[in-house]
Amino acid sequence: MRFRRRLRSCLALCAIALALGAAFASAAAPTVEEGGWKGKTTQGYYVYFGARGESVVNFRLTIRESICGKQTVHLPKAALAIDEAGHFEGDLIPNRLQIDGTFLTPGKVKGAIVSLETTGLPGCTRKAVQFTAHPK
Repeated sequence: MRFRRRLRSCLALCAIALALGAAFASAAAPTVEEGGWKGKTTQGYYVYFGARGESVVNFRLTIRESICGKQTVHLPKAALAIDEAGHFEGDLIPNRLQIDGTFLTPGKVKGAIVSLETTGLPGCTRKAVQFTAHPK
């Protein structure tokens, strides 16, 4: 008798867990608002980019690395794919500058800009700078 009761309880819990899992799995990634996005880094510099279709494009940003100083770049041809979870990442400048971010809501992106040690200048260190952006 106890065994059957435990089995029923276990099956009921499994059914609830499966239903919740399916609900979370079917939850869509945040809708990405197309157009221009503007944000600020934790260093106080601006970051700009565009969202078009399933890509993030046309990056303009500034970060400061302690030894090599301030880096400002505009990469109008750069494009990174946005995955089904609303995440994008990749090299903006191969072996020098990377970015990753996630669309948390239709109006908010959080991420990081990473300046690598191989910026071409001696003594540069790796620097990761957080940013938050919103539609312009």
